[in-house]
Amino acid sequence: MPKYSKLTANKKQITSSIIWLIALNWVNRILGFLTIIVLARLLTPHDFGVMAIVIIAIQLTESLTNIGSEQYFIQKNNATIADLYCAWTSNLIIKFFASLCFAALTPLIAKAFALNHLIPALFTISLLPFINALNNGWIIKLKKDLNYKSFVAISTLAKVIANISAILAALYFKNYWALILGALINAVLYTLFSYLFIKQKAYWGLINWQQQFSFSKWIILKGLVGHIRSKIDVWFASSIQGITGLGGYNFSKDLVLLPNREILSPISEVFFTAIAKEKNKSTAQTLKIRKALTIIYLISLPVAFGWSVIAEPFTQVILGEQWLPYISLISTLGFLVFTFSIGNFISYILTATGHVKALFFYDVFTLLFTLFILFFAYANTYINTINELAQIRIYIGLAIVLIGIKWLNYYKILTITEIIKPFAFPLIASILMILNVQIVMNIPNNIFLLISIIVVSLCTYVALIVIGCKYNALGKLESQFINQLINDGVNILKNKLTKHTRDYS
Repeated sequence: MPKYSKLTANKKQITSSIIWLIALNWVNRILGFLTIIVLARLLTPHDFGVMAIVIIAIQLTESLTNIGSEQYFIQKNNATIADLYCAWTSNLIIKFFASLCFAALTPLIAKAFALNHLIPALFTISLLPFINALNNGWIIKLKKDLNYKSFVAISTLAKVIANISAILAALYFKNYWALILGALINAVLYTLFSYLFIKQKAYWGLINWQQQFSFSKWIILKGLVGHIRSKIDVWFASSIQGITGLGGYNFSKDLVLLPNREILSPISEVFFTAIAKEKNKSTAQTLKIRKALTIIYLISLPVAFGWSVIAEPFTQVILGEQWLPYISLISTLGFLVFTFSIGNFISYILTATGHVKALFFYDVFTLLFTLFILFFAYANTYINTINELAQIRIYIGLAIVLIGIKWLNYYKILTITEIIKPFAFPLIASILMILNVQIVMNIPNNIFLLISIIVVSLCTYVALIVIGCKYNALGKLESQFINQLINDGVNILKNKLTKHTRDYS
C-alpha cells in the first residue's frame, strides 16, 4: 500500500507540474506570439539581425559559464540544503565574472562586426547573466520537488510586464532597443518577484563544491559545443545574405521554435526531474522516459508538419508584407520543431541518468558532423540562398536525431524499438492531417484560410490520436498513459474549479 501511494502521488505531481507549466507556457506563448507579431510589424529584418548578433554573443557567454548548478542539484540523490546553497553560490560567482568579462569585451565584439554603434547595446545586455543568477535559488528546490506553482506565477508576471514594455519601447524607439529592453526587464522582474513570492531563499555557501565541479566541467564543455552546433547555421545565413539575411533567418527560426521553447522544453524539464529521481536503468525510470518521449512525439510532429501548410497565410495575415520573402524559409524551418525537441530531450535523458560525459561526446560528435556537412555543402555551392541553408539544416537535424537514438541504445537507456514504437502513429496522423487540410486550401480569403487550416488540422489530429489510443496504436503502455494523463488533467482542473467556486460562494 505505501508503495502504491508513493507511485500515485508521484504521478499526480508530474501531471500537476505539467499542467502548471503548460498553463504558464500557453500564457507565455500567447504573449510571446503577440509581442513577436507587433515587433515584426514595427521592426525590420535588419533590426532582428542586429539583435541576433547581440543575443548570440550573450548566449555564448552563458554557455561558457553554465556550470549546470540546477541540473546537478536535481539529479543528485539525497541532495542536501548545503548542496542547494553551493549550487546557487557557485553559479552566482561564475555569472558575475561572465558579465564583467562580456562588458570588457564589448568593444572587440562590436569591432569584429564593424558595428561600433552596438557598444551601448552590448554593454546593456552584458548585465543579463549576473541578473539571472541573482534570482532566488530556492526555485531549484521547488523544481526538484516538482512544485511549479510559484515558478509559474513569477515567470508569467515578469513576462507579461516585459512583453508589454518591449512593445511600448518598439513604438517609441522603432529599433532593436525594444528587444534588448524587453529581455532586461524580464530578467530584473523575474529576480525581484522570486524573492517577493517565495519566503524561503538560498544562502551563501560552497560546501562540497568539488563534487559539483566534477559534474559541472562536462556541462560547461557541453554547453559550449551545443551552442556552436545550434547557432552555426545562423552565422552561415549572415555570410550568405548579410545582416538582413541573418535577421530573416534567425527570426524565422525563433518563430517556428516557439512551441518548442514554450511547451516541449518545459515538459522535458518536468520529466527530467522525475527521471532523475529514479534509479538508473530501473523499470520505473525506463517507463518515465518512454512516457515523456510519447508526449514529445504527439506534440512536435503535428506542429512541424503544420508549419508547411500554415506558413503562407500566417505570414500574409500576421507578419506583414516585409516578411513575405521568408514564407518558404518558415515552411522549411518548421520541421526543426521535431528535431530540436527530440535532440533536447536526449540531452535531458543523458543528464538525468548521469551520463554527462557521454552527452559531451555526443555533442562534440554531432557538432563535427554539422560543421562537416555545412562546410562541404557551402564549398560545393549546394548552399547559395538561406532557403537552401534551411533545407540542409533540416537534414542535419534528422541525422542528429538518429545519432542520438543510437547513443541511447548504446548506453542501454532505451532500445531502438522503444524509441520508434510511439513515433510511428503520430507521424502517420500528422501526414493524414496535412492531406485532410487540402480540402480548405482553395479558400481565397487569407484570414478564413488561416482559421480553417488551424481548425481542420486540430480536429483531424485529435480525432486520429483518440482513436489510436483506443486501439493502442502508440503501444499499450504509451496509449494507456496518454488516456490516464488526460483523465488526471481533467480531474485536477475540475477539482480546482470546484474549489474556486466554493471559495467564491
